[in-house]
Amino acid sequence: MKFFLSPLVCALLAGPVFAQEKPDADKRIAELERRLDAMSRELEAQKTGSATPTAPEEGRFGLGASAAKAYSVPSGLSVGGYGEFLYEGRAARLQDGTHVGAEKQADALRMVLYTGYKFSDRIVFNSEIEFEHGGYSDEHPEGEAIAEFYYLDFLISKALNVRAGQLLVPMGFVNEIHEPPAFLGARRPQVEQVIIPTTWHELGVGIHGDLTANLTYRLYLMNGLDGSRFNAGGIADGRQDGNKAKAQSLAWTGRLDWTPTPGVLLGTSFFSGNSNQTGTGEALTTTVWDAHAEYRAGGLQLRGLFTRSRNSEAGVAALASTDPARGVGTRQWGGYLEVGYDLLKGSKQALIPYLRYERLDTQQAVVAGVAKDLGQDRTLLTTGVAFKPIPQVAVKADWTRDENRARTGRDQFSLALGYTF
Repeated sequence: MKFFLSPLVCALLAGPVFAQEKPDADKRIAELERRLDAMSRELEAQKTGSATPTAPEEGRFGLGASAAKAYSVPSGLSVGGYGEFLYEGRAARLQDGTHVGAEKQADALRMVLYTGYKFSDRIVFNSEIEFEHGGYSDEHPEGEAIAEFYYLDFLISKALNVRAGQLLVPMGFVNEIHEPPAFLGARRPQVEQVIIPTTWHELGVGIHGDLTANLTYRLYLMNGLDGSRFNAGGIADGRQDGNKAKAQSLAWTGRLDWTPTPGVLLGTSFFSGNSNQTGTGEALTTTVWDAHAEYRAGGLQLRGLFTRSRNSEAGVAALASTDPARGVGTRQWGGYLEVGYDLLKGSKQALIPYLRYERLDTQQAVVAGVAKDLGQDRTLLTTGVAFKPIPQVAVKADWTRDENRARTGRDQFSLALGYTF
């Protein structure tokens, strides 16, 4: 090490010595230490890979910038993450005027850590570990600690790559890219929580890639949903999350996105499989699909999504014969339109007033003998503003008017602080 440092020190000192007739010794030593420290960090990064590389402006392979860091490091370990804090104030009166009292709640909603490891340019491990509602404990069992995805990616070519493990279902806007600065609203759209039950992840294997420079796809074979847990609120409780998942019946899911020009995105996605995991009785075929579009230009942001879900009537009838009160629908639908405009466009900060209109119904159709719950037929209007002091941090405040046909809707104020790195 001495033989390496001696010529290095001489080289570093040579510039300051000959550039100034009367060099300042203290400044020269400080500069030398700074350069040595920088070189040391660079050498260490070359050996192990940078654990926290600068996040690219755009994500890759169906993930946001922070979640895709594993692909951008030269090699070795990568670390990223995001978090959300949420304050909610629910109105004292229901839609029909019934007084139920105001309800206020503060929540450490999510703390997420992305960790990845780049074994080589061809093999990448990536994961997301999430703690919800402050984490799990005996005193607070409503909290959760869960691995939302962890998989191996085998990168073969731009057009064909193989991914296997715990995977995000590639549907909608938010299920794959859900870092807080990536979407408008203090809360995720209800359509993408109920009809497309974000966050939705299952065990599977599949392929993904770029068919052309502006056409991307993902296609996975996964374990199916567990239809025995469906209810009037939809299919969300049927997610198995990789927890000893019943795999008697499998499902296909896929996505296609086209970007004809920068700032324009048009796409569709689907999930389809038998949700009867008993291996006997009537098949319960569940199919969910969506069409989505996004437009960004200057300060303008437009986003729209329409989705339908269908459960086969024979399968739902079999569920209803044993428990008609569960109220599983044979058809569900939802959609939303969202618009925002950045008043500080062109600067490093952003101030975005936004408006979101949503419609959804988890019991658009039911089988004979099942009574419809009119409270599932909902209309929501959210107005608010998002401020981003830097692109990785967002403060969002909004008011949601939440109505349904049973007139039991309840308006809500929401305030969120989110970050990603």
